[in-house]
Amino acid sequence: MKGKVSPIFSIFSKQFNEGKDAFLNLGRQYKGKKAIELEQKLIFIEVFIELLGRVHFETPNLKFKLFGPFKDLFRGLKKTKHIKYIQAQLDFVKAKNDLTYNSYEKNLLDEKKKLYNEIYELVVGTSLETWNHLYDQVRKYCVDLKPLMINTATTQIINEELEYFNLDNKSKLDFKALKDIYEGLRVIIAMENIRIESGFNPIFIDEVHQKMAELKQSLLYWYQNHLLMQHLIYYFGDKEEISKKYRGLHSFLKSNKKSLTSKVESQCKFLFDRILD
Repeated sequence: MKGKVSPIFSIFSKQFNEGKDAFLNLGRQYKGKKAIELEQKLIFIEVFIELLGRVHFETPNLKFKLFGPFKDLFRGLKKTKHIKYIQAQLDFVKAKNDLTYNSYEKNLLDEKKKLYNEIYELVVGTSLETWNHLYDQVRKYCVDLKPLMINTATTQIINEELEYFNLDNKSKLDFKALKDIYEGLRVIIAMENIRIESGFNPIFIDEVHQKMAELKQSLLYWYQNHLLMQHLIYYFGDKEEISKKYRGLHSFLKSNKKSLTSKVESQCKFLFDRILD
């Protein structure tokens, strides 16, 4: 191959290899922890390809071409993460209220077992050749990347995410806005890490990065509570009667959502006041 491969490829290669290892482990036995680990690696890979697409703007739909074969697997892993989040939130509520929810938990375990079987089929249906092709293609697009290209592309992507934050900041922070903020923070943090590992100065100071990490964690708690609440509503959707215990569970989640939303809104305002013009 002509040209020199940019040092930025080593950042991708590390995440790729860890993701591939998690994938191979899932092919032997499907476990939620490894599935979430793989999903996190695929999130980084998708963001990295977005960066390459920004540099190679003359190649249309680069992100779709490179990441497309992983889309179904990625969605399945996300579903696995969601059911793990629901279980984690339910465990928190059980410990908090010193109660059990046996019928709901049994339904959740049955759903989890069915889902794991479905996603396992996606894992074993994804060939190693798909992974190898992705690796080779990303390497190809990392040839002759100049530092200025990486600096410019990461800055552009971060600025675009800030524009979305600016729009969200001017409207009500509903579910969609908070979800967009969570995903936007994920992109910004990934771009900042790529900048740092590439030898560039980060866009934001350490204090802002700390506030971003705190907001991201709060949004995770908010999201887990939201998922359990939505799942519970769906579970009882076709039932004529709901017991007092489950009505109490729903009330607790609703109250918890209110306090978590208030905290997130406060953190958003504090952070946005510092990073938005």
